[in-house]
Amino acid sequence: MFGKIKLEEFKGLTAMPQKAASAWSGAGLENLVGASYKPLLYLGSQIVKGQNHWFIAELTIPYSADIRKIVLLTINEFEGKYTLIKESIEVIL
Repeated sequence: MFGKIKLEEFKGLTAMPQKAASAWSGAGLENLVGASYKPLLYLGSQIVKGQNHWFIAELTIPYSADIRKIVLLTINEFEGKYTLIKESIEVIL
């Protein structure tokens, strides 16, 4: 259907497309201190300078009265390196 948005089907990190799982694990999100991210949905990718991957994730900040938010993360893959380049769209749970 013309103009309809089609979201990538997501069944957890192990069921993610390989490039998406590599971007998630390669960005070093598990090494952050004071915050943790849990992937909820892989939205898709875009070829730019490298490749951007978009995820909807749950952000938990345990030292701030267990603050939880839903965020949009953009992870860029360029020359074999992964970088978290943007976090936006916050929904506080």
